[in-house]
Amino acid sequence: MINNTLWKFLDDTGTFVAKNPHRLSRLIFPLANEKGILSSISPTLHGDIKIDQHTFLTTPASTEDLHDSRYNRNFWVYVNGQGAWSAASGEVDKSLVEAGMLWHKSIRINKKIGLKVEFVNFVPVTNEPVEIMTIELTNISNKTSKITPTAAIPIYGRSADRLRDHRHVSSLLNRVKLNRYGVIVRPTMSFDERGHKINSTSYFVLGYDSFGKPPLGSFPTLLEYSGEGGNLDRPESVLKNIPPGKNPGFTRKGKETIGALRFKTRYLPPRKSVKYTLLMGITKKEKPETIFRRFNSHKKIGRALSLNKKLWAAEISAMKLSTWDKNFDRWARWVTLQPVLRKIFGCSFLPDFDYGRGGRGWRDLWQDLLTLLLINPQEAKKTLINNFGGVRLDGSNATIIGKTQGEFITDRNNISRIWMDHGVWPFKTVHLYINQTGDVGILFKKAPYFEAKKTGTVLNHILLEHKRPFTKIGGHGNFLLEGGDWNDGLDMAKEKGESVAFTAAYAGNLTDLAQLLEKINYKKEIAKELRRKANRIKERIRKKEWITLQSGYSFFNGYYYNKGRRVEGDHKNGVRMTLTGQVFSIMSGVATEEQAREAYKSAKKYLWDKDLRGFRLNTDFKEIYPELGRAFSFAYGEKENGGFFSHMNILFANALYKRGLVREGYEVMDSIYNMCVNTESSKIYPGLPEYFNSDGRGMYHYLTGSASWFVLTLLTQVFGIRGDMGDLVIEPKLVKEQFEKSKTILIETHFAGKKIKVNYINPDKLDYGKYSIRKLDINGVTVTGAPIKRKLFLSLASKTQTNTINVLLDK
Repeated sequence: MINNTLWKFLDDTGTFVAKNPHRLSRLIFPLANEKGILSSISPTLHGDIKIDQHTFLTTPASTEDLHDSRYNRNFWVYVNGQGAWSAASGEVDKSLVEAGMLWHKSIRINKKIGLKVEFVNFVPVTNEPVEIMTIELTNISNKTSKITPTAAIPIYGRSADRLRDHRHVSSLLNRVKLNRYGVIVRPTMSFDERGHKINSTSYFVLGYDSFGKPPLGSFPTLLEYSGEGGNLDRPESVLKNIPPGKNPGFTRKGKETIGALRFKTRYLPPRKSVKYTLLMGITKKEKPETIFRRFNSHKKIGRALSLNKKLWAAEISAMKLSTWDKNFDRWARWVTLQPVLRKIFGCSFLPDFDYGRGGRGWRDLWQDLLTLLLINPQEAKKTLINNFGGVRLDGSNATIIGKTQGEFITDRNNISRIWMDHGVWPFKTVHLYINQTGDVGILFKKAPYFEAKKTGTVLNHILLEHKRPFTKIGGHGNFLLEGGDWNDGLDMAKEKGESVAFTAAYAGNLTDLAQLLEKINYKKEIAKELRRKANRIKERIRKKEWITLQSGYSFFNGYYYNKGRRVEGDHKNGVRMTLTGQVFSIMSGVATEEQAREAYKSAKKYLWDKDLRGFRLNTDFKEIYPELGRAFSFAYGEKENGGFFSHMNILFANALYKRGLVREGYEVMDSIYNMCVNTESSKIYPGLPEYFNSDGRGMYHYLTGSASWFVLTLLTQVFGIRGDMGDLVIEPKLVKEQFEKSKTILIETHFAGKKIKVNYINPDKLDYGKYSIRKLDINGVTVTGAPIKRKLFLSLASKTQTNTINVLLDK
């Protein structure tokens, strides 16, 4: 049973409200723009603000810091006769969070003190390196209150590396500049023992009141603000209502700093409000004062917030649904946003993602393009070609992608490692591009090779990536696991470990590549050789890696560990099975139709959790497995050891839909959605997490490649709208449950540069397999034949308006 106790949607744009979210420990929300600030914010305004690994305005935050740390965006109110209240994280009777596409409002009510506060935070889409926070205080009591507000934003102002390495020494570099509107900190140097650099970065907290007036003054150092023996929870300057001093009696140079801004005392009558605004930013080029002037009035802030809402709504135009379930339609908008967030944040810089030093991995680079290819493939073309610059002449590749297009880094944290699955993903992405556009010319565009002064065609890069695995074959005929495959946790079987799963995936690619080359009539001998290799792999896996248990259930073995022995099957500790081993055998066409059905039945038997109603990544091996990888040293049910991994579940659904197992594919997709919105367990805002643990809790929210695959699967398989060498295919795989509340469901998306709205009309609410397309019209003109030729589609499409495609599903 779905029990969404946390949030509810307010409108079709995906705006939601969460009741008393401060009672949950790990809730987080992202705020960002595409070129500047990366922020995270909790219901109590914890989280951090930064640009990159070496440029944090506030103290770097991991998940535990969200509820344990004293460091947050704080705003204190001293109420005459009652004392001080931390409006951001102090005691409340009730709290709400209202949030939309990258804006966040926290509402907190304290009846005893007689105040309600509304914090609104966002990062402007005009790409200024600043997070804006407005604070509105309302008197909810029956008497006038005398209040003295103090904003308190601790300024960390340096690299995350300094959090425990030379924390004090690096603070000695701090230099404070008191601005009329707040505090600016500009360290003299960027501390790094490998090579110190003169610093050009300024960190600032500036603010003003309802009338645009500056604060009375500030407490720019932590010691000055908190007092000797005080702390951020009990700051002496606030508790004793001490006015800001111009001569504190000690130096402000070389100290830990804070943007603590004291606003003037005022009388607030009942039901009246007063507003304050803070700008929290980091700048290397512009002066803080220049940025401040762009946002130095509430009118300017209002315009900036309105623009944010408008542009982020446009950013997620890949897919808009109107289906049987309004909540699903709205939830899907957040999933559509997630690939954009991963492009901005990479795989770091939200509290759960407290690893790495920024950038995205090789696999992420390609998968994050999938959604863009569905909206605007021409825009993605240049990026696609540039991405091949990370491929080496031996077919291996860079593992980390830098901030700028075409910037590649050899490895993460100076650890040299080869993931054997990396060659799979570029072709899958290029193949989607070609099918969406019909542009086979991309195969013959030139791209550089990584760490070599040579160039080659995109096709040659792809061929090298599919040639390399054949130089790394294990004792059972599968490709060596090397440093791991999709599953990063299988990282200790470099010598004799084998990945049957991704050997199957490569075989599927070889088949698709051969078919593509045959279609364009390119070098028949190459296509023939690719097909021969693929068929040989497929036949061997079908016969040699198909396991039948003593129980009678059957499935594919996915791996061999470092002693050269099979991982999966019957075992004294219980049946061992991985989801990955089934997914790629089914998706690639290795599995026969009968094997695909049997593998699903086995997954339902051994990997399906009856209580949480989802598929685990593997069964419980009940021991650590140092001959295979670190994953099995994790607690079972966490991450790569038996977690409910969204990415692999969605790939599973995609594979099942592709093979015609539509009812099964629907069950997998539905289980993922239900686990997300069952917030009594998941405890997350709308969207897809990386995985769910054994408590059903969503972990590592927002920055997951599963979002791209969810959108891709929903659009191209469930709704069946996709390209085939540039022509339009409409082949829905909708089940009767999806028509339960309406005979018509629709989806808005893009094809061939045109916006389309596809209406599926199922008058008898028939199940998949019971209906076929009886009639299809584009803008009122009946079209026959499938696929719909691109030229015909474009001739019927409007240049400016949404194009309506009606699809009648009947017997």
